[in-house]
Amino acid sequence: MDFGPDQLNLWGHTLTAGSIVATLLIIFAGLLAVPAVSHTNAGTTFSLMASSMAFVAMGIAQFMATRPPFIEKLFGGLDRIYQFHRKIGIAVLCLILVHYFVAPDFQGLSVTSGLNVLARTAGEWAFYGFVFLLVLSLVKVIPKTRFQIPYQYWRITHRFIGLLFVLVAFHQMFIKRPYDGTVLLAVYLNLFAALGILSYAYTQLLPWLRTRRYEVVNVERHDGATIISAKPTGRKLRAMPGQFGFFRVNKPGLREPHPFTIAGIEDDGSVRFAIKPLGDYTKALREAVAVGDALTLEGGYGHFNHRRGGKKQIWLAGGIGVTPFLAMASRLKGDEGQDIHMVYCVRDGAEAIGLDTFRAQAEKLENFNFVLHNSATDGRFDATKLVSGTSMNPAEADLWFCGPPPLRLAIEKGLRELGKAPRRVEFERFEFR
Repeated sequence: MDFGPDQLNLWGHTLTAGSIVATLLIIFAGLLAVPAVSHTNAGTTFSLMASSMAFVAMGIAQFMATRPPFIEKLFGGLDRIYQFHRKIGIAVLCLILVHYFVAPDFQGLSVTSGLNVLARTAGEWAFYGFVFLLVLSLVKVIPKTRFQIPYQYWRITHRFIGLLFVLVAFHQMFIKRPYDGTVLLAVYLNLFAALGILSYAYTQLLPWLRTRRYEVVNVERHDGATIISAKPTGRKLRAMPGQFGFFRVNKPGLREPHPFTIAGIEDDGSVRFAIKPLGDYTKALREAVAVGDALTLEGGYGHFNHRRGGKKQIWLAGGIGVTPFLAMASRLKGDEGQDIHMVYCVRDGAEAIGLDTFRAQAEKLENFNFVLHNSATDGRFDATKLVSGTSMNPAEADLWFCGPPPLRLAIEKGLRELGKAPRRVEFERFEFR
């Protein structure tokens, strides 16, 4: 996370240019509803303000689901787009509940024609569908149980949200309403209807438009990770060191796309992924992936790239969080104008990957230093050890982190207590669901 000029932190929440613009667009819909229905009562005005804001939020959410690369900068990375996408889902759920329970009174406007009746029915079914799917999306684990909704089922149901948006668009366009189609509110809502429907259509075409075909050429199963190397069979993936991509194997049980950091990418498009077997998918991947398997990749995404950082940087990797640093370190040439000190923390030395690359670069380059911290022999890593292990003052450097969040929080807190808080802290979130 970069709390730079394009991002603010308010009450623990990161505000980016993208989130501010999207929020203003949603609020503007509510403001436009006031003059459009000013001749009605307060309850009707409030209900239609909520429904207008919810509809614009749905359209924006559909657009964000297309993962448009050109707005990543506005949000500071795809991970933050997903975080804001989740917040929009919460807002939509609250707003449509307001619209449902605060029933608008259209003062004599009757639902008479076939389209009016159909629009009302579409709105009712869309409401129940949205409530069910949004709750399903927001609740990962059923309360007071250990049951977690399997990702593959969640992903299938989530695809229906686009269809429900089409129903809502039909509802808002043809239902009887206390304003005509020429007022600014109607035009505004129709624009977001078009945006949302086109975005949904694009997401259904995404596998053919944005993905790249690869073939597995090597598989290495280490204690710490499964390293998969692949080469393009057609167009190559466009990604920078430190970015991540959506990865799936075209064989039964492994076809779900999952985000993984690219551990290495060559000029010819060949890529490497280092994937730790932590969940059901990654464990199945470790057992089943083989040389010759066909991969489908999409990317690269994210802004975790040291070239946009300061002249002094501390890279801190925890466990499998080493993957973006492995990709970045392998491409260092020594002419970056940056001094980099890297610390790689592992619970046990057997889990470490990429040591040959890091050590070779440290020997060859004057601007890159590397330290391996083995917790089994060196003890628990903390801020004091970070400070004592480098000649670089953390207060004068950027801290680039990838690994378990508790480690990052502990290091940040420890550095603040030592009076050596870094200039900024860069990290990415990968809890996309």
